Amino acid sequence: MFKKMVKNFIDESMPRAAEDVNKLLTKNRIFVDRTKGIGIFTREEAINWSLSGPLARASGVRRDIRKDEPYLCYADNWDGQGSPAVKFQVPVMSTGDAYARYLVRSEELLQSLAIIRQLIDNIPPGPVNVSPEGKEVLPPKEQVYSSIEGLIQHFELIMTNRGFTAPKGEVYGCIESGNGELGYYIVSSADNVPWRARTRPCSFINYQTFPKMIEGHMLSDVVAVVGSINVIAAELDR
Repeated sequence: MFKKMVKNFIDESMPRAAEDVNKLLTKNRIFVDRTKGIGIFTREEAINWSLSGPLARASGVRRDIRKDEPYLCYADNWDGQGSPAVKFQVPVMSTGDAYARYLVRSEELLQSLAIIRQLIDNIPPGPVNVSPEGKEVLPPKEQVYSSIEGLIQHFELIMTNRGFTAPKGEVYGCIESGNGELGYYIVSSADNVPWRARTRPCSFINYQTFPKMIEGHMLSDVVAVVGSINVIAAELDR
């Protein structure tokens, strides 16, 4: 049933909705006039301001972590059985305005459908979370309530003087999220809690460009600029 629902979405519902949006906006004179040439960011500026994701690609920066530093299904042999990496295109434009950011995001929606279409029939069996045997994630609630082992594991993880001990050192890992590079930097002192942890939030990095993007524009252009940045407010409280 789950696969049937997903296939119905990617093959019928979503393409139909995307086409409706395309007809409504892409060549709409009012929409084009209010977004073309608005909030321009050049390729050099995008690099200097550490932009990533659709904002960077709309300015001509051809970088996608899924291609440049592949992980999970974006790398070959992702399932341990020799399966090739999923195939998809990385949309890039060069004008760097609000209209370009809209077009890049629109195409990325379609590319996401293509990725799901390649994977939906190849989902490996087993739990979707990290194995509870690894003692690194909270066990399922039914185990907590019905077994002493599950209850002990639960408390071992949530109590402040418990947990698994990571080796001493530092590490940075990132993924390509909808708004760009979402990364985590962790420093371990060989204790059961991180000595330092820091998030690289996409919206916090991208939103810094807002004052520059609206320079020389009308107050009404602010709406188009903010919309093209796609700010997630919860990422800004850092």
